[in-house]
Amino acid sequence: MRRIRARVWGGALLTAAALMMTVEVGAKDSKSWPQFRGTNRDGVSTEKGLQGTWPESGPKEIFRVALGEGYSAVSIVDGRLYTMYSAEVDGEWMEVAAAFEATTGEEHWRVPISKKFDTEFGNGPRATPTIDGSTVYVLSSIGDLVALKTTDGSKVWKVSLTEKFGAKVPTFGFSNSPLVDGDHLVLQTGAPEGNSYAALNKQTGELVWGFGDTAQEAGYTSILPVTLAGKKQYVDIFEDKIRGLDPDGNELWSHDWPKGETHTVPIFIKPDKIFASGAQGVGAALLQVKKNSDGMEVTELWKNDRMRNHFSTSVYYGGFIYGFDNATLKCISAKDGKMAWAKRGLGKGSLIFADGNLLVLSDRGKLILVRATPDSYVETGSVQALEGKCWTAPTILDGRLYLRNHEEMVSYDLRS
Repeated sequence: MRRIRARVWGGALLTAAALMMTVEVGAKDSKSWPQFRGTNRDGVSTEKGLQGTWPESGPKEIFRVALGEGYSAVSIVDGRLYTMYSAEVDGEWMEVAAAFEATTGEEHWRVPISKKFDTEFGNGPRATPTIDGSTVYVLSSIGDLVALKTTDGSKVWKVSLTEKFGAKVPTFGFSNSPLVDGDHLVLQTGAPEGNSYAALNKQTGELVWGFGDTAQEAGYTSILPVTLAGKKQYVDIFEDKIRGLDPDGNELWSHDWPKGETHTVPIFIKPDKIFASGAQGVGAALLQVKKNSDGMEVTELWKNDRMRNHFSTSVYYGGFIYGFDNATLKCISAKDGKMAWAKRGLGKGSLIFADGNLLVLSDRGKLILVRATPDSYVETGSVQALEGKCWTAPTILDGRLYLRNHEEMVSYDLRS
């Protein structure tokens, strides 16, 4: 076995205990957070019974374990959590995938995926693991897509997006988290010759279909699966278009989108609307997608620069959109895009929604509990959870919150 060096705080010794996963991605299951931004990729949890206020010391800390550099979020199924980070393997720094016990932080297994991605824009893996049944799918920054067994991390198959499809490694590294839908694994590759998007057989890694032709590079958004205008589809932003693809890789609709820094996932507002946002002059827009005699038509209901998401996707609740407009936390109306309130001083943070509240992590590691109300900014608790750069959104399951940065992962009990 390869030697891997990393510190562990508050955890136990490595164990070979096996755990078979049985939750299908996309299922309405509140007992899992199986992929990027949760079950529905919307950053919204169905958790109930959480604390509405915190003591001055913050919520109770459960464990704290050491990690390495990386931006991958935490996915959880059946008591195990999965993420990616950087670690030294036989004297070489690698991007690794790892599984931990969700209640204690004990590391079950850790396997190298590819060489560590080092750039002036940040180091380590970006994409978040996706769990489906007994398999976890991971994507490294240089485009190594790997299926691993959840029991022990052993490899099922591996596909290099650069070798198989001729894709280029994006400037910021491959960042989109794989989507499992039925028998397919779907993701944006940015490759030429009809494979800018690809659906692979999730059992073998073989190509099922491709769509799009670009000689550029993959973007930084992750695909959102929805049923919109009566059609199951994948909504995504790539280059100068926001579009919907059907499960066979056919384009159902598209709409012009400003070229610029769009790193966030679109938000589905039932029954027929899509909110999307980006930074660096991109701004935000609300689209309505409806059936017509020719297929589907798209109407831009409003567009403004009041919610310029950078790396963190907003959340939708009760008719309002909450998110970071660059370095300002804001609440805006989904109906017309008008601002309800704004709060500066948190940096460029990230957030999720749970039990009527926003769980906000500033990019400097401060964890804040904020009521999800358009009336005003109401803060009901805070704690300095981490130090340094914190660009990874929180994860919550079974009343426990999971946060990470480039050095460690911490868990809090939000029910005690």
